[in-house]
Amino acid sequence: MKKVPILLAALVLLASCNEADKARVEELQQELDEMQRQTPPGVPAAADVVVEQDEEFSLTFDRAGYGVDAGCSVTINYTLPEAATVEVTPWEGWSVSVNSSGATGQIVITAPDPASPAEFTVTARSADGRCTAATLPLMVRDPYSDITRTTFKTLGYRGLKNHMATLENFQKLADAGIKIVTVETDEGPFMHQLDLAEQVGMKCMPVVWGFAEAYDRDPQNYKGLDEVINQLKDHPATFAYHIYDEPSAALIPSLKLRKERIESLDDKHPVYINLVPEGSNAGMGKATYYEYVEAFIRDCGVKFLSYDMYPCRPYTDPDYPDGIVSFWWKCNEIVSRLTKQYGIPWWGFAASCWIDSEQHLFAKPTVENLRLQVYTNLAYGAQVIQYFTILQYGGTSYAPIQIDGSWTGAYDTLKEFNSELHRRGWVFDGCTMEKVRHINLVPYWCDGFCAADLPGQIRSLSADQDALVGFIENRGNKYITVANKSLRDKMTVDAVFNDRVYTIARDGIFVEQPSGPAQFVLDEGDMLVIKYR
Repeated sequence: MKKVPILLAALVLLASCNEADKARVEELQQELDEMQRQTPPGVPAAADVVVEQDEEFSLTFDRAGYGVDAGCSVTINYTLPEAATVEVTPWEGWSVSVNSSGATGQIVITAPDPASPAEFTVTARSADGRCTAATLPLMVRDPYSDITRTTFKTLGYRGLKNHMATLENFQKLADAGIKIVTVETDEGPFMHQLDLAEQVGMKCMPVVWGFAEAYDRDPQNYKGLDEVINQLKDHPATFAYHIYDEPSAALIPSLKLRKERIESLDDKHPVYINLVPEGSNAGMGKATYYEYVEAFIRDCGVKFLSYDMYPCRPYTDPDYPDGIVSFWWKCNEIVSRLTKQYGIPWWGFAASCWIDSEQHLFAKPTVENLRLQVYTNLAYGAQVIQYFTILQYGGTSYAPIQIDGSWTGAYDTLKEFNSELHRRGWVFDGCTMEKVRHINLVPYWCDGFCAADLPGQIRSLSADQDALVGFIENRGNKYITVANKSLRDKMTVDAVFNDRVYTIARDGIFVEQPSGPAQFVLDEGDMLVIKYR
């Protein structure tokens, strides 16, 4: 191989010679090319090997696309013009085997559990050295098996009083699809509530305001706060610590002090501060809602955002004929943009009771308005849904649990909706929101939908009334959600698919949608989920 650099040098010199030497240059170039083609094993090549396609020698598969469920296998039949050796590039976590029989064979690919999409390269080599290659993308229809399937995190805000805390009542909350519940720590002994929650598979968010406020007033008076955190931090049912509700930005210095004290004792469970919505009478302490929210991320150092707002008004309200408060969209836009920018999650709220402190402005809970509130928050990337309130208290009525301990029809409504939510909860649990668009009426601060937003698998998407379109990703799987923004009317969605996609119905059932036109009718507040990768 020492001859190669000599030949290269000779080529450089000869390139500057006269016309008579050009024949010799070409001869040397041919010799050099032949020597580089014969580079022995162990000598690195100058570039990656490129497999050239041969039109007369090509792979053919038995269908254009393949889907597989987590933990399951898919069999791909292939044919070739003649017998050949077939290899498949590995993909991390997936197992592949090739059963070849002359010019035909099968490729068996097994998905991991849980699973993300994969793309394999299949290469065939004939006996005389010809090569052909084809890309084989696999869509994961269902990325979870029953073993690894997740539900969605639902939190019951203001849960049971101590005297109501029985195993039977905690089981009823669990049966209603509540995964987390708040626990008051200033009303006497409370640890038994965490024990009961653990027994039924729930978590708790203890409200430690009183202890935190005492520490805030006198930082030397940390004994009470330290004691309650040390009591809670190792309990399996502890989920987070609630230290304040709807603060002004003026409270950030003291809230940061409380938060950091708790984090010094327990760095495993987050500290919860629930923010005000824009327009709240509580006041923001900043000129704009954007500045208010960002201050809690930047200056207070919160690990996630939460704010409460309840947009569903009765149809008799002349200012809101569609039952939607207009700046609800603006708040969701600001919160979702900031959490995406700073890389933290956010928690949304839905009214599970009748809030009647403002002359019955907020609608009595129904499955339809729970759908609208929750599905909108999910489209914007919320990672916990909080139901306000579970237990009736001042300014509310028709909560799931009344102050006398009786259960109402609101409990049944909540249970019915959560059963639906959890069947598709894995789509949203841990997801990343890519973008949100509005069809037809575009609220202030929001972006309108256009064809350029669609992926290649979908040619067109339209609705006959106002709709919210969310684009999310979860474990490499891609989804589009289309929510009906009306509480009064059904909505028709028309789509044209360029390629096979799946829709996921309310009951969690997958429906394969072939290429071509399709039409869907959504109930009031309902959501269409399309899986396209």
